[in-house]
This record gives sequence, C-alpha cells and structure tokens, in this order.
Amino acid sequence: MMPAYTKSRWSAAFFIAFLAINLYFLMNLMLAVVFVVFSDIEKDKFRKLLVHKRRACQYAFRLLVTRSQPTHVPFRHFRGLLKFFRPRASERDAYLVFKALNRSKSGFLCLSEFYNIYEMCGFKWRPYQSPDPWFNDFPDPLRGCFYLIRRLVTWKWFDFFVYAIIILNAATLLMKTIFVSASGVPVSHDLRVTWDQVAFVTFYGVEAILKMVGLGYKQYFHSGWNIYDFSITVLSIAGIIAEKFSSSFFYIVILRPLRLLRLFKMRKRYRDVFQTLVILTPRIISAIVVIIITYYFFAVIGMELFSDYDMKNCCVNTTVEQFYKDDNTTVYVDYYYLNNFDNIFIAGVTLFELTVVNNWFIIMEGYAAVTNDWARLYFMLFYLVMMVVMSVVVAFILEAFTFRMEYNQTVKGDKDGDEENVCINVGLTKEELRFVYSSAADTPTLQQYARALETQGIVQYEGKRRRTRVVLQRRMYRDEIPGWLLEADREHEDSPGLPTPRSFSRRWTEPADISTPSASAHETPQQTPPSYYGTLNLNSSTESQRNEV
Repeated sequence: MMPAYTKSRWSAAFFIAFLAINLYFLMNLMLAVVFVVFSDIEKDKFRKLLVHKRRACQYAFRLLVTRSQPTHVPFRHFRGLLKFFRPRASERDAYLVFKALNRSKSGFLCLSEFYNIYEMCGFKWRPYQSPDPWFNDFPDPLRGCFYLIRRLVTWKWFDFFVYAIIILNAATLLMKTIFVSASGVPVSHDLRVTWDQVAFVTFYGVEAILKMVGLGYKQYFHSGWNIYDFSITVLSIAGIIAEKFSSSFFYIVILRPLRLLRLFKMRKRYRDVFQTLVILTPRIISAIVVIIITYYFFAVIGMELFSDYDMKNCCVNTTVEQFYKDDNTTVYVDYYYLNNFDNIFIAGVTLFELTVVNNWFIIMEGYAAVTNDWARLYFMLFYLVMMVVMSVVVAFILEAFTFRMEYNQTVKGDKDGDEENVCINVGLTKEELRFVYSSAADTPTLQQYARALETQGIVQYEGKRRRTRVVLQRRMYRDEIPGWLLEADREHEDSPGLPTPRSFSRRWTEPADISTPSASAHETPQQTPPSYYGTLNLNSSTESQRNEV
C-alpha cells in the first residue's frame, strides 16, 4: 500500500475498500454462515440420537416382553438385559435402576418407562448421606463452636470479605510490579517474599481451614472452586518456605495472579463461562486435535519443500532482504531466518506465526525468493485451510456459549439449572434390601442400615450423574422433542416387525404424581422382588427428567 500511496493519495481508497469488504464483511459473513450451519448440525445430531435411542428401546422392549405380559417387562427380564448392557452393574444397582424407572409402582416396566433406560443407567448409586453437619454427634460445647464456624463460612458477607481481600492483594501486586518496572532493580531481588505476601497467604490458609472445619472435608472438596483455592494456597505456602532456603524459587510469584480467577465466581454470568468450559472440555480437546493434525499435515509438506534452504542473509535485492539479514549492516535484527522448516517442531512454530498473521507475507516472500513463485501457493493454501478450521473452532465456541445463554433463558427460575449433577433418590425397604443382598454370606451391610430402617422404615439411595450437554439439550429442546418423536413414530408405523408406541403406552405426557401403592397392586407377586414398597422421591434436580423419553 505505501509505495502506491507515495505516488497517489487516492490509491488508499482501493486498499481501504478491499480490507473493508474482505476482512470485515466477507470474513465475518463466513463465520456467521459456519456458526449457523454448525448449530443446525448439532441440533440435528441430537435429534437423530434421540430418535435412534427411542427406536432401540422399542426393539429391546419387544424382545423382553412375553406372550402372557405383552405390554410389561418384569424385573427378571430387565436384570438379564443389564447383564449385557451394563455387565458390571451389581444386583443392587440393577434393582435401583428398575425401581427408579418404574414410576407407576406396578412392579413392571411399560414402554413409556422403559424409554428412560439410557439416562437411568448412567447414574452411580450410593447410600444417601444425611445433610446434617459432620460434627452433629460431637459433645455440646465443641459442636457449638463448629456450628458457629459453619454459619460464618456460609454467610454471604464472608465471601464478599474474601473477594475484597483478593482485590486488595491484586492492587498490592500491581503497585509492586509498577515499582519494579520503574526502578530497574533485578526481578529476582525485588520479588522476594515480603510481609504483605505472608499476610495474604496466611489469610487464605486460615480461610481454607475454617471452611474445612465448618463444611467438612467432603463437602469442601466437592466444590471445584474450593479445590482450586486449596491448590493455590498450598503451592503458595510451599513456595514461601522454599524461597527462604533458596532465592531461585522467586518464580513462585506467578501463582499470585491465579487467585484473581476466583472473582469470576461473583457473577452468575461469569460462572456460566466456566461451567460451559467444563462441560465442553472433551469436545474442545477434539477441536485442538484437529488443529494439530492440520499443522502436522502442512509441516510435513513444508519440510519436504523448504527444509534444504538456508534463510540467513537470503533474499538479496528483494523487498524482504532487511528482515533476513544477520550481520552488522542493519540496526534492528528481525530474526525472520529462524522461521524455517528444518524439523517438525520449528515447522510448527512457523505455521503458528502464519496462523496468527504475524507478517506472514514476509515469510512467504522469503521462500518465494529462494525457490520460485509457486512457493506462494503453499502458504496461501495453508492460510485458506486454517481460516476455515479456525472459523469452525470459533463457531464451535460461540455455539457453546450461545446455547448456554439460551438455555439459561429457557429454564430461567429453575433451581436445578446451575447444578453440576443430576440427582435422584430411591428408597428400599427391609425386604427389598434382603432381596438385593441375598447373595451375601453374612449381613454386615444390612446391619449398617438398621438405624435408617428403625427411624424411617426405608433406606434411601442417591443416584448421581454429570449434567452433560445432552442433559442440557433435553431441557433446551423439551418443547420440540414431542414433535420430533411424533414424526419419527409416524415414519416407522408401517415398518415390519417394529412395535409402535400406540400399542404399548400413552404418548409423551407429563406423568402424574407418584403415590405409594398398596399390596393389592401386585397382581403377580411371584414375578416381582419381594415387598415392592417404598417411595420414589424425585428431588428438584430431577424435574427435568419428567418430560424425557
């Protein structure tokens, strides 16, 4: 641009129009198109998977029913299915899944209940732990002290006070950094541990101890934020101790700014960023693998084409000659000769600089000067491919965050919208426990449930599974799912050998409230586990499962 601009000021109009149309309009338009297509693909993939699971459930249900009971599956047949579908599932887990599915409390599974087998088999079961504090059985004076600590650490103003200390710590660190930059003293000398740093780390250590005492170590380490704070605190204390013995540990200061990330916990929108990142971590790793494979592909080609050329002091009498000089004839050495294809790692660095558009034309023109004009084709092709790949990656990230924001708006007001796990509670009676643990030689397991049986008459089990993207999609598209399934059922009504939902159960409707059945509800008790009683308690975090197929 500048050579043409020196001859005519009007030449700038061409470059301005070119950049405005291509860089700011067409590039963003391509990103928008990729984003829309990617969103439609994700939604259609979820729809196809949902329909596929529904069809698989219909086929499996047909194989499990008998002529005498053509519309219901007993537990014995269901247990046989799990031996192949979940071979590691214990007798207890199989029965808990069966009872969680059997919302009608009939002792048999109808097709509408059997549709949820994919979701229910993903739960991990364990005895329900009472929400009472861990120190509830301690003597009164000690229990009172622990109770006050618990009230302190769960007080909302306690968190605000901690945030204020973190902000003060950040301000202190910023002032010290400015002072070090202005004074010109060695960083290793001026960034040593001082009294203020010891005071902040001591405060963070006391905070961690108070929370572990008040909440209990299990509840404390259940939170990812607490694990993060505890790790930073332990590393900071270890760094302070190590720095006292050797000044070479001054680099531990890099841990100080990491605690600022905790401030993202203050706002719900900021927490959504991290929750979305955690949910999509496996898929983000897949995107990174795609980028690495693309780099590897072009790096190998670049090594075959350009590894024999020495770029030092090359490109004589060209427009990029000054960038490749390595002698005393130039004031500023640009070191562009280091961007070469000598091995796979250096080639990867060179390609990364081309990706971030770090004067990519200088690298391209350098190799075009030492080889021929066809070398430009390699660099332009790499730029176009990476532009598409990065657009897909950016669209992937945008789709993830927009999906999360739309999900929050759709389920606004739901208490379970931000929980990390989906939970469900199932109760077992004494007879059911004996049936589940009938293979045990002794009864130590039954003895530990004696207290719960005496007080409540049942033993509660809690099932828990991660709130994955599929779970969020079920909530997000719950108004559209009935239409998808209705259309899929119509397409398969005339399929030979395939049972239709109309012949087995009602269509997608909101289930009625679950009540405890009477003993007369079991028409054939010999086909069901003994004493099929107890309540099926669905907590608030499982309300989302009521509309699932």
